[in-house]
Amino acid sequence: MRKLVHRVLSILAVCWAATAPATEIVRFPDYPDPNKHFFRAALQLALDKSGQDYELAPVLPEMLQGRSIARAMGSDGDIDVLWTMTTREREALLLPVRFPVDKGLLGWRIAIVRQDKAEQFANVRSVQDLRYFTAGQEHDWPDTRILRESGLPVMTASQYDSLFRMLAVKRFDYFPRGVAEAWAEVDARPRLGLTVDRFIVLHYPAAEYFFVTPRKPYLAEHIWQGLLRAQADGSFDRLFHAHFDPLLRRARLSQRRVIELPNPMLDAVRLLPADSPWWYRPLPATGKTPAN
Repeated sequence: MRKLVHRVLSILAVCWAATAPATEIVRFPDYPDPNKHFFRAALQLALDKSGQDYELAPVLPEMLQGRSIARAMGSDGDIDVLWTMTTREREALLLPVRFPVDKGLLGWRIAIVRQDKAEQFANVRSVQDLRYFTAGQEHDWPDTRILRESGLPVMTASQYDSLFRMLAVKRFDYFPRGVAEAWAEVDARPRLGLTVDRFIVLHYPAAEYFFVTPRKPYLAEHIWQGLLRAQADGSFDRLFHAHFDPLLRRARLSQRRVIELPNPMLDAVRLLPADSPWWYRPLPATGKTPAN
């Protein structure tokens, strides 16, 4: 009798294993991005909240944004989801999950500068003033076009890390970075003699979305539903504030002069209304003088 019971249980176990849904691997690019841990955690949170059985797996080695988009587009590509600034072109190529994962922080840009030029923006108050300085950017970043179409000189490079060395040897004057990126990038390169400007912040409308390969429309829907659930139960905001609040306090955006730039990359792109609570807004100014 006992043998019969064990045999029946073994058969049931085999049947369950055959019919149980398999875990699906979701592949994402390993970017050279100080915030990749936040985006990976946000993606994991969305997948957990989706109610589906997914497992994340990075695709190595690190790659540029343009390369990751091409690999997500291909019919035999090895990228399922990535995060990047939304543009008209990217929304035509991939499936956007229209949830601003970074709450628009990507559009708040502070500058990395050389330590011997830490005061160079002390009297910069407008786009016209900023045109006397040259920015550095990676050639395939949307920011490059945004800066150039505002009349700001830009020097580009094909490799992210080379931009810091180019700045250090005076190939250009400043490197606009996200408020959550600048200090980590300076701290990681102590020998280059760089620092973070304390006077200005560039701002333009921008949102960093998750983009899904066209091969998997169901994955885009699952990520969307998971993000909505995480927003509704407060878990997304807890993750955002835990990661970004210390950096935002250090950035003191409300004490900087804001230089507004238009974003020509958003033609025909649907963004949430400007008054949506999903966008980040700096706290009102305190009247204090900028200081390191």
